[in-house]
Amino acid sequence: MRILVLGAGGTGGYFGGRLVETGADVTFLVRERRAGQLAKEGLRIESPFGNAELQVKSLTADRIDTPYDLILLSCKAYHLTQALEDIAPAVGEGTLILPLLNGMAHLDRLVERFGSSKVLGGLCHLAVTLTGEGVVQHMSKLHRVTYGPLEEGQKARCAEIEALFSEAGFDSKCSDRIRNDLWKKWALLATLAGITCLMRSSMDAVAATERGTSYTRAMLEECVAIAGAEGFELDEKFVEGTYGFLTHKSAVQTSSMLRDIQNDAEVEADHIIGDLVARGDKAGIETPMLDMAYCHLQAYVATREARKS
Repeated sequence: MRILVLGAGGTGGYFGGRLVETGADVTFLVRERRAGQLAKEGLRIESPFGNAELQVKSLTADRIDTPYDLILLSCKAYHLTQALEDIAPAVGEGTLILPLLNGMAHLDRLVERFGSSKVLGGLCHLAVTLTGEGVVQHMSKLHRVTYGPLEEGQKARCAEIEALFSEAGFDSKCSDRIRNDLWKKWALLATLAGITCLMRSSMDAVAATERGTSYTRAMLEECVAIAGAEGFELDEKFVEGTYGFLTHKSAVQTSSMLRDIQNDAEVEADHIIGDLVARGDKAGIETPMLDMAYCHLQAYVATREARKS
């Protein structure tokens, strides 16, 4: 199976690199600067599961001249438009695209561009960053890909991917309820990002305040209500487990979106929070916590753009 990984940053570099270690046929689709860095220094991974220095294949979008069997799409949502253009030459009749983006809006755009038969559902759990020196730095013992068919006809191909991923040095699961899985991660992530960005703090600091846990539960319940309106009931076990995870006194985690704000970087405000607000509006669901979080993020984006113009 010929695999094209979009990007060799944190997510793409980590999962793609672990596949390379198994001997899989992996090529990284990157920009010129990263291609030069990979050619000179290799793909470097630092992880609790073992460090790696790998010689890898890479190319730029203008050099794609043949379709691939599987494309791993791991870009940020604000880079999706360019990503669709970049991978288009690599999409052939038998290509499957496995997106690892957060949220759900990207699925509609992928289907619109390439057709529903080529698009799988997918998500990942991974704490990773790309250092200034180009090292993929894995920061926890969580490294999981969950994926699955969005159409009945994709099941046989998913079995092939399952066999491939089972050999790699990360956890993976082929799910027959991938849309439900996507909603669960979205609800968790939106609550984590919304609360930590609003409060500019880690979750343990929020939980230590007088009303922090109440605000956290309110935002989570808004996400759950929207999922239900879309036809995906997130059960009580998930809700209580997620709430406990976010409000436990040892919950020192922040969100990547807060780290992006702290680094004066772009944020996935529309894709992670704004899309939920829009779906809530459409369903007639009041979402005061999500509304406040989205307003806050829009203000950050506007201020950042004004400062850079």
